[in-house]
Amino acid sequence: MLDCGLFHVLDDGDRRSFVDNLRAVLQPGGRYFMLCFSDRQPGQFGPRRITQDEIRASFDEGWEVDSIKPAKLDIRISPDGILAWLARIRRT
Repeated sequence: MLDCGLFHVLDDGDRRSFVDNLRAVLQPGGRYFMLCFSDRQPGQFGPRRITQDEIRASFDEGWEVDSIKPAKLDIRISPDGILAWLARIRRT
């Protein structure tokens, strides 16, 4: 499953519900790939910035976070893109 730009717009309560529902539909061993705004991105423009700790805390039960790597999210309004995290997460 691939998520490009959804996780970082959810508030804390919606994020927990999202992860619970994702776990219900993804079979054990299935992978979830997420690209989200990073806390490394300067400024206030755009959605909330996500830390690696927030990703790990959100996927703490029934998941294994295989990796979280720096990435870039290409957007039309900024030729330099947005600093992001690319997370690879496995359903246990």
